[in-house]
Amino acid sequence: MTDSAQPGELASLEPLEPLDTGDVAGQGAPGTAMGDDAMVAAIRAGSAPAYNPYCRDKTFYRFLFSGVIIFVGCMMPFSAELGRAGYQTMSGGFYTLLGIAMVWSWWAAITTNRPFGLKWLLFAALPLIATSMNMAAFDATAVQQAAVAAGHVRADMPFSADWKSMFGDIGGALAKNAEAATRVEGFWRLFGPGQFFVFLGALMAELGFFGGVIGGAKKNKADQKQKQMAAAERKRR
Repeated sequence: MTDSAQPGELASLEPLEPLDTGDVAGQGAPGTAMGDDAMVAAIRAGSAPAYNPYCRDKTFYRFLFSGVIIFVGCMMPFSAELGRAGYQTMSGGFYTLLGIAMVWSWWAAITTNRPFGLKWLLFAALPLIATSMNMAAFDATAVQQAAVAAGHVRADMPFSADWKSMFGDIGGALAKNAEAATRVEGFWRLFGPGQFFVFLGALMAELGFFGGVIGGAKKNKADQKQKQMAAAERKRR
């Protein structure tokens, strides 16, 4: 089979303009200002929304991580009953919604580089207060007896008797004492590790919030003082 097309007809199929692989959709070649901006935009579009190279406020990431910790804590047991996660309780369900709201709002804050969902930081005071009260009133011996009666733990399970003993056993566990480590594990099994993680996430959120408020107040005071000094200097001139 032969091609009946003439050389002149083939020439008409050639591109009218030379192709430039460095200019895609008018974005400019790499190395130029327009090309660099396009590359940055492409990187931002392809990166995870929870990361923004233009977001320099580290508190946004801390608040996001606080929400993640609260959410993870709600996925863990709140008591010695391992088959029941925290989100399956009424209080744990509320904490779960709070953790999701914090992750959602601060994810958006990082993406847009402006704060969102400050009200959720105020709501984080509720799980902080509740878990703090639970930690203060926790009686490991009474909880162990109730857990044994309910069939959640064995009667011979070793555990630290109170918070002071638990911290002492942590020191023994660091010194390679296997029995002390077992007692620490039994203590947290009775208390419910999920509550501790909720407490930790809420504490991080509140410390970050009030730290930001105090830092902002100090910055405003310093800026006001600088303006007053500048105004006084202008009057002298």
